[in-house]
Amino acid sequence: MPSRIQEINSSLGIEINSINLAKNASFSINELTHLFAQHHLLIIRNQQLNEEQLIEISRLFGEPAPALVPTYRLEKYPLITRHTNVKDNDRLPKGVVAPEYVFHADSYFTSNPSKATLFYCLKAPTHGGETHFVDMCSAYDRLDAATKSFISDKKVSYKNAFVNQPAVSHPLVRIHPITKRKALFVNIHRALGIDGMSDEDAIALVEKLYIHATEDEYVYKHQYRDGDLLIWNNVTTMHAATPIVDSEERLLYRILTKGDFPVS
Repeated sequence: MPSRIQEINSSLGIEINSINLAKNASFSINELTHLFAQHHLLIIRNQQLNEEQLIEISRLFGEPAPALVPTYRLEKYPLITRHTNVKDNDRLPKGVVAPEYVFHADSYFTSNPSKATLFYCLKAPTHGGETHFVDMCSAYDRLDAATKSFISDKKVSYKNAFVNQPAVSHPLVRIHPITKRKALFVNIHRALGIDGMSDEDAIALVEKLYIHATEDEYVYKHQYRDGDLLIWNNVTTMHAATPIVDSEERLLYRILTKGDFPVS
């Protein structure tokens, strides 16, 4: 492994230093996509990217999807969502503000959850505003054999994010398309039930698996620096945002890439 790459939090991901994606001179694009196939989270430090460059990089990891929240899309670049706690003159946020601390995979509440998320930090706070990550392949591996067998064919239904749209259903176990590793896919916030189970038993199982996956000892806590570009796999990770005080400012750009319907 090149010296400019180091592992973080065991199997979760890697940190990459001393590369310039804007110039694409010192690092092979093929190498970058290979690393994404083998790891769940890439942390690429010290980048200086404009909007066009960020969109072009996102295409390495799938087709960019239109931003889910139209209010906070960049006007000239509707594939990019602004995430910030900065407020306008009416004291309204200029971008997506970190929600409550709940681990999730991006766009899990849609029929085709995203494949990858790119999160680019333009302004980092001195404290707070972290993103926490868990490795859902590792979470699956830690399950006992009986639980693995029980959940192997189970699907969870989730309330759709869009008004007047039917609920969506996704398997509890997903398979990485390249490594073929199995990963838990359990999102607690909008869970409605599981086919073949009572609602009470289904929600109890979802909660049990969620708690199992997000035990603190398995959580990687990322404190942002200006110029950080994070790229994570939404098939094999969950993440959660932490609060930030008004006296601190945070500004990030996010792009999601389209995924296929989850299959186990």
